[in-house]
Amino acid sequence: MNTALAPESRALLSVWQDAAMEDEEMPRSRPTTPRARARERTMARIVELGNAQLLEHGASELSLRQVARDLGKVSSAIYRYVASRDELLTLLIVDAYVDLAESVDRALEQAGPAPRERFLVLAAAMRRWALAHPERWTLLYGTPVRGYEAPAESTTRDGIRVAVRVLEIAVDADAPREGVAPAPPATALPEGVSALVEELLDELDLALDPAVAVRAVTAWSALIGVISAHVFGQLGDDAVALGDHLLAVQCRHLADLIVPA
Repeated sequence: MNTALAPESRALLSVWQDAAMEDEEMPRSRPTTPRARARERTMARIVELGNAQLLEHGASELSLRQVARDLGKVSSAIYRYVASRDELLTLLIVDAYVDLAESVDRALEQAGPAPRERFLVLAAAMRRWALAHPERWTLLYGTPVRGYEAPAESTTRDGIRVAVRVLEIAVDADAPREGVAPAPPATALPEGVSALVEELLDELDLALDPAVAVRAVTAWSALIGVISAHVFGQLGDDAVALGDHLLAVQCRHLADLIVPA
């Protein structure tokens, strides 16, 4: 069996490594000069206007010229801030990832310490955000925008934040606890997959069996699919009417992947 890492796996590892290094070496700081603060306000307004366009017209109809008009600027002036429609899309993707992650973090701050409860709270927070912002959820997890490819160096750090929370929950769930039965053993991984996951976990400074980590990431990715099925109405009108009741059942099944009831 060939256990070498595939090129796409090596690329993923490189992106996660870069994201981890950026968090340690390049902390985000607030601008200190009036000019920098003015630029930050303008950029925030551009993102706000872009999100308004996204809500009204969808990602495929984003227009920098319209953003310029809404800012009260000539169309050429907008390019001093945003070079292209693709760059605006990237700004909106990062903004959505940050908002989603912060919503999840706020919910987890109110949750108890039990890993299963924390996963279910995380899942509920993701669904609330998705239903409140279906156009932004679609931008993150729906049909890709034709001709656009999100730059990993700009989007990965914030894009993995919720996944890292799920992995942290898995770390807690995998720790021995008095009076709690251990989770069933995880399925053994192929050597190449195990090596990749071990490197990712090392970069994230998470002590977790790679097979358990894969189970946790499976729960996270399945959660995205489950929520998308609700947001996009893929389960039919009757399922939409059941809403949280159906999702709660589905999320309990996903929680079993991390910590059985």
